[in-house]
Amino acid sequence: MANILDEIFAAKRTELKSTRCEVPLAEVKIKMGDQRDVIPVMDALRVSGEGSKIIAEIKRRTPFKGDLVEQFDPLAIAQAYTDNGAAAISILTESRFFGGDLDYVEQASKAVSIPLLRKDFIFDEYQVYESRACGADFFLLIATSLDKNQLKDLLELGKEIGLTALVETHDEKDMEKAFHAGAELLGINNRDLTSGKTDLEISRRLLKETKGMNNLLLVCESGIHSRAQVEEFEGLGMHAFLIGESLMKAQNISDKLQEFTGHGKIQPTG
Repeated sequence: MANILDEIFAAKRTELKSTRCEVPLAEVKIKMGDQRDVIPVMDALRVSGEGSKIIAEIKRRTPFKGDLVEQFDPLAIAQAYTDNGAAAISILTESRFFGGDLDYVEQASKAVSIPLLRKDFIFDEYQVYESRACGADFFLLIATSLDKNQLKDLLELGKEIGLTALVETHDEKDMEKAFHAGAELLGINNRDLTSGKTDLEISRRLLKETKGMNNLLLVCESGIHSRAQVEEFEGLGMHAFLIGESLMKAQNISDKLQEFTGHGKIQPTG
């Protein structure tokens, strides 16, 4: 029985066939040359002394919870994130299930000066080139949905065109794939992508798999709602945090982001 993740990837495959016809790969490669220089995300996430490293996410809706924000202005949100201490910005570009658009990345790349993550369901070389052509600085690869050779090939292609891959893992099998691919930016996602449920025990467990791997930069994804959780996982070895829902649903996005970075007051959670 297909789950929501399978459904999303099936829809993306159908969509990609149409996209290839509308915009041939040759045109995408030409457009890559029109973008600003890539901003190195690894450097941005390693800089010390500037608070906790938050990859703040722009996400209109989810298939699990529907719309997350009433007044959705991606460019204004990107500016607020930049002005309030985000180390990088993640932008959902999947349209059918998350209400995203590649144009959001392109607009933000012209307006802000921090790295941008193209977050989507990527399985094809075309999408990697497309990520660079829209102005992204790094892109997401979901290990669960790729075999180890696919993952390695897409990661290596990203390197060739100047993009870092954030390799997302959910279990020990995913971690093995990520290590095989040579991932340097490794995410541990606490959300079950088939049900939408989050469990921070996933990060607590999988962090043990990375002991002694000092070359990895580790990103905690999903389920972070408080400054105390950020501090806990920094103590366990996490370097950065990809946070979307808690920011998108906050009454004041700027204040909530400052709380996560450690530069603001603790906001009430109710």
